[in-house]
Amino acid sequence: MIISHLNGGLGNQMFQYAIGRVLSMVNSDDLYLDLTSYNSIFNSADTRRDFELDIFKLKYKVATKSQIMRLSDSNPFINILNQYLKLGLNPYPRGYIREKDHRFQPEILNNKGDLYLKGFWQSEKYFLSHKEQILQDFSFRYKPSKKNQSTLALIDGSVSVSIHVRRGDYVKNRVTNKYHGTCDIAYYQNAIKMIKAKCSKPTFFVFSDDIEWCKKILKIKSKAYYISHNHGKDSWEDMRLMSHCKHNIIANSSFSWWGAWLNKNTNKIVIAPINWFRDKTVISKDIVPTSWIKL
Repeated sequence: MIISHLNGGLGNQMFQYAIGRVLSMVNSDDLYLDLTSYNSIFNSADTRRDFELDIFKLKYKVATKSQIMRLSDSNPFINILNQYLKLGLNPYPRGYIREKDHRFQPEILNNKGDLYLKGFWQSEKYFLSHKEQILQDFSFRYKPSKKNQSTLALIDGSVSVSIHVRRGDYVKNRVTNKYHGTCDIAYYQNAIKMIKAKCSKPTFFVFSDDIEWCKKILKIKSKAYYISHNHGKDSWEDMRLMSHCKHNIIANSSFSWWGAWLNKNTNKIVIAPINWFRDKTVISKDIVPTSWIKL
């Protein structure tokens, strides 16, 4: 049994599914998803998250409370010993695996038996060996709406380049802003300049949770479409549109990371921010694939 703990938005959930899926295949075991964080009181209205992986054709079971407790609950006796005697003992079951930091940890993939995975696992290195299977798993279940069909026609019929600008909680939430930060205007200007130097007559498709800001600030002097018709429970449609673009300029966001990764263009140019986090103490060297350009 492989249980992967899910939390965060769609992009995070995809990383957490992917590592669990790989371990389930390597170990010929069933994959279970722990969805309890989406029913938690800590799933605040400020940045409320919902389980979103049902937009894909995935293979998993939902873990029960007893299954989760068996593999993830800490031992209260060891907790007491650690508290009073400072022994530093591991209070968790043997199969409990918690991500240490954002660096790729190859030893994780060697684990056997019943496992409980808790982390973000934001690196393609965890699932690159099973790339085709993960691409197949992340096939969108639903057909695009008429509006998105029209947008896909524009994307497929041009040298299309997606631009993703993440604002929202990255700007409004002080703690989130201090940790993640946002890509500055210079990053987007330089990325657009690079695309224009490498591509003939590119058409830009801008995706954002603040499209009006993008229209005022980006000032793209090329053909550009500002995509604003997908929102709320339909926001995932933006990821499908991004994945159909020939090239991608992404934000420091797992959402547009996956939009670019799902792009099957073998000659794609993907530009990503060199600083994934504003907090410089966070090591993020394994998040952006080596074939992508960092600016």
